[in-house]
Amino acid sequence: MQLNDPCVNHILHYLADALKTKNTVSFNDVMGAAACKRYSVREIGQALELLRRNGLVKADSRFGCSELLSFTAKAITEAGWEYLKKH
Repeated sequence: MQLNDPCVNHILHYLADALKTKNTVSFNDVMGAAACKRYSVREIGQALELLRRNGLVKADSRFGCSELLSFTAKAITEAGWEYLKKH
């Protein structure tokens, strides 16, 4: 999965909207929002971690057996806002 993947783009836009009204956004929040697009749990987890690793989202994540167990987004970074402007 790469940053230009539609799943990543959809999730980043969702996080940007959700963080306007909430202090944090959880993995479960994202799962609910992404369900309409029929993304798998694995795809959502990969997209969230890709956004965090690339510095587009400030977040805490925790792994177990290579699977994303928890994810809490706290803010869209400046780099994340720049990415959103372009996409």
